[in-house]
Amino acid sequence: MAYVLAAAALWSTFGLFAKVLYARGYAPLELASVRSWIGWAGVAVVALATRTPLRIRWAEVPFFAAYGILGFAAFETLFFATLERTQVGVAAALLYTAPAFVVVLSRLLWKEAIPPFRVAALAALLVGIGLVTGAVGAVASGAAVLPTPALLLGLGSGLTYALYTLFSKVATRRHSPVAAVFWSFAFAALALALVAEPVGPLLRAGGDVWILVALGIVPTLLPYLCYLRALRTLAASAAAMLASVEPVMAALLGMAALGERMGILRWSGVVVVAVAAGLLARRMSRAVPTSPLPDR
Repeated sequence: MAYVLAAAALWSTFGLFAKVLYARGYAPLELASVRSWIGWAGVAVVALATRTPLRIRWAEVPFFAAYGILGFAAFETLFFATLERTQVGVAAALLYTAPAFVVVLSRLLWKEAIPPFRVAALAALLVGIGLVTGAVGAVASGAAVLPTPALLLGLGSGLTYALYTLFSKVATRRHSPVAAVFWSFAFAALALALVAEPVGPLLRAGGDVWILVALGIVPTLLPYLCYLRALRTLAASAAAMLASVEPVMAALLGMAALGERMGILRWSGVVVVAVAAGLLARRMSRAVPTSPLPDR
């Protein structure tokens, strides 16, 4: 569980990097492309330093291509397309329907048992995320609209975000987290380069280059390594649900670092998500632990 919470904490820093870099003229998809390439270069360094085998079979290439393209490149593209059509909070809330997709698909694909307490925790998490992201308040007050294209694109981002968890669960059965991240990032970087090439932003970065490097490491490479490590011992649905504390961490980080204000609805969401995640973690800690898979 500690690995999932560490991943969520690291992912939550993305908003800080994005706020700085958007203000300096970088486009969202440019940053998505740059972070995937820097993340891929970073995991290659990790593999060399730890002497981690990266070899995969030719028969696995289509799987890893789908893993990187659908599970990373597609979710980034769909999320930013949603942002163009509705408010940030609404887009974030739609993205975090991902745990619901993971629960349903895990049940369909692997007959994973979904106990009633996990269903209740999932419902509470979805409500809490809607509150903490500001989506509920914005829609209820009429400050945000949710046209059908935005709804469909947002749900698509949630589905493809969920696919990353499912692909990762399969990949870590045969490969180490380092190898799985290496190949998923490799295909994601190639796909995103077709949408927004990464060389231009890096060449014009100047003094911003270290911020771009940090973007590719802190909210990109490190959390994905942590998350895949967690998936070696946790059920996919449980991991996805625990990772949903990220919006809470991001909101609290924004308040502490940027002075952002939170109203009663958003604070209510913080409480709901924290309680639901805490109860889920407590129930999971009482379960018989799964033996971790050996690193390869």
